[in-house]
Amino acid sequence: MITDSDHLMFANVYMPGLDKAKAVTDILLLPDTVAFWDDYRHTKMIPLMTKQGQGSVQGASNYKLGEFTWVDYAPKEIKDWFENHVFPWAGTRARVMALITQPGTSNYEHIDCETHELNTQQHKFRIVLQGRTDTLYFKTTVGDIPAPNIDGAFIMDGGWPHGMTNTGTEVKITLAMGAPWIGNPTYSNIDILMDRRQYSMPADLTKFWKTP
Repeated sequence: MITDSDHLMFANVYMPGLDKAKAVTDILLLPDTVAFWDDYRHTKMIPLMTKQGQGSVQGASNYKLGEFTWVDYAPKEIKDWFENHVFPWAGTRARVMALITQPGTSNYEHIDCETHELNTQQHKFRIVLQGRTDTLYFKTTVGDIPAPNIDGAFIMDGGWPHGMTNTGTEVKITLAMGAPWIGNPTYSNIDILMDRRQYSMPADLTKFWKTP
């Protein structure tokens, strides 16, 4: 069945599994020098695929000239999964980051697009390697709505204000693929678990674009 993507807020993606335990081990073995602190989201980031394969903060921008390539320290388990399954499904390569959030730490509530892109398709592909997906929540007029807890990959609407608090006892590790990929017009292998039409954004969105 082909699924229209217009109303997608959170969706399960049916895709061959990744060896999460191996991926977690590989990520945690990387030196701190390859990571940088992102003030906008209040989390540690490790670039894995970037323009020209640049690491650390130099590789964070997707606007640089050049092709997207893997950084030289990217774990093979993760590279193979993206090359064999994710990129063919998405139809393109894009920036891939590992997001690292310590126990008891919150990501700042934010919107993953520019102000002029609000209410346009802004899908982000993610898979939580360690931790729970329902620590992610969306801001609405009726309060914070948690995402469903699932084990596999998912798509979320990055253009909706959202945040995350790692309530677990272990570091949360998430692989995130985003810009310049902003989603596909239709999907044939997803299950929409949250529909945008069921919720309304808060009236004042200005604070979600400010770096605290």
